[in-house]
Amino acid sequence: MRRCAVFAIALGTAVLPAIGCDSTGSQTISLSNADSGRTVVAAVGDRIEITLQTIGPGQYGPPSSSSVSVMFLGESSPPGQPNPGGVRQLYRFEVVASGRADITIPHSGSLPQNPRPAFAITVEVS
Repeated sequence: MRRCAVFAIALGTAVLPAIGCDSTGSQTISLSNADSGRTVVAAVGDRIEITLQTIGPGQYGPPSSSSVSVMFLGESSPPGQPNPGGVRQLYRFEVVASGRADITIPHSGSLPQNPRPAFAITVEVS
């Protein structure tokens, strides 16, 4: 039996949710345009949600990953009211294996005089 389970049984199951014995692999890491270029540390089982907004023409396209450590789950519109300032897109990923993944989400449809760079992060999975 895992040490956490033995500890929870000794204290009573009502205390278990407050203790949080296993804090790895269950968090959601939320990112936005401002996080491009960052390195994010995650654990297997974590989810990564990236909300990107485009002001002006264009939108973000399909993501690419340098590794199978992080699996792309899908893209949709984020919940809440539409933003009149431009398109908002929510990209969801799940961390599935140890390693390192470089994730890039390109932007298309930018004006030639003002190209928008791709969104890029590095995920270090412990």
